[in-house]
Amino acid sequence: MLALVTASALFLRWLPHHGLSILLLFAVSAGAALAIYLTQRRRYGAKSHGVSREHVDADITAVIWTAFTGIALGVLGIGVVLAG
Repeated sequence: MLALVTASALFLRWLPHHGLSILLLFAVSAGAALAIYLTQRRRYGAKSHGVSREHVDADITAVIWTAFTGIALGVLGIGVVLAG
């Protein structure tokens, strides 16, 4: 989450150089950070119960969404740099 917030700040730093298209990158990274923050308590609670039961299931959905966000940021970043 903190890495995505830092990336969002860096995207805003690039705004004067790359123009308004950088706001899409900001929106994706800030949205992902917000989603992680809002679901953090539920995920930690579920994992702590799993540890007490000695059986923790992997959160495949969170991994897929995080991977999708990383890929989207990479593709959008390349697009913004090539377009600018």
